[in-house]
Amino acid sequence: MIPNPTFEPTSRRTTAVGLVASKARSRAGFTLVEVIIAVIILAVGVLGLAGSTAYIVRQITFSDLLTERSVAFQTVIDRLQSIPYDSVVDGSDSIGVFAIRWRVTPDGPQSKIVRLWTRGPGMANAPVPTNNPLHVDSFDFRVLRR
Repeated sequence: MIPNPTFEPTSRRTTAVGLVASKARSRAGFTLVEVIIAVIILAVGVLGLAGSTAYIVRQITFSDLLTERSVAFQTVIDRLQSIPYDSVVDGSDSIGVFAIRWRVTPDGPQSKIVRLWTRGPGMANAPVPTNNPLHVDSFDFRVLRR
């Protein structure tokens, strides 16, 4: 058989498979609207992380202040418990950034109640920890005669 010179080669003919492949190539990638929506969603997520980071830092700072205040209380309590019962009297001291004072009240022949007050950084009527030295906290404990 002799090839027909007017016959078109198969590579130039359009087939159903060729149409589907060319449409798939033109739809590859993202449209501008999809990209903008993705960026907006990402921005909202990043802003949420930034807000929670500020909250976490505030809570950690407050936690640190509470720990320091507790250490100051405990230091004074240990000192008062280590001295003889009859030597436990009113007084004051400074531990770190906290000023501590205490008042001793007799609670019978064998015990005394000691009330401690600390003055130093704390929440001081503010929604966040401040370095306002006017924040006062108190703690009571009992000293027993040995």
